[in-house]
Amino acid sequence: MHLLMRLIPIAFILLCVGGVAHAQQVYRCGNQYGSEPCGNGKGRVVDVSPPVRNLDAAGAAQVFLCVSNSGGRFWSSTHCRERGALVERIESVPAGLSWEQQVQIADQQTRQGHAVQQQAMEQRGASTPGVTGGGGDASRCAYFNQQVEYYDRLARQPQSGASQSWIAERRKEVRDQQFRARC
Repeated sequence: MHLLMRLIPIAFILLCVGGVAHAQQVYRCGNQYGSEPCGNGKGRVVDVSPPVRNLDAAGAAQVFLCVSNSGGRFWSSTHCRERGALVERIESVPAGLSWEQQVQIADQQTRQGHAVQQQAMEQRGASTPGVTGGGGDASRCAYFNQQVEYYDRLARQPQSGASQSWIAERRKEVRDQQFRARC
């Protein structure tokens, strides 16, 4: 019985690994993705596995944009309800930074999000349906490109290792979303 109890977890692991081995590979050929290798041999295999999150304590923190009963807005490190306010937005920021730096990043992400939403609404009003070309919605693709550029700019700044790790995770998540949207 003792031997059987040891073999069950090993069999489960092998079963899980075996299931992963049968996953279909995805190839990137220039700006196109597909299940077949590129004809010119220059394509590369794309990692389409779900993003792995770094769950260490220094990884990410949440900053809450709160709206008070009088209509004023403020940032909080604790949930807005603890301050008698409503949540307008929650931003993920690197945990290893000072409060001022976290607020600055969260504020920039919020402004960037509002600008992208406004741009998307304007494009929807002026665009012709069905002109997106390759698959993804043009406004979503533009948003993903802006997010990647933002994380690239952030990564070029002097940061701690934990912050660089957090930035890399966010960038990979955006790239994964971009791939799923067929941008």
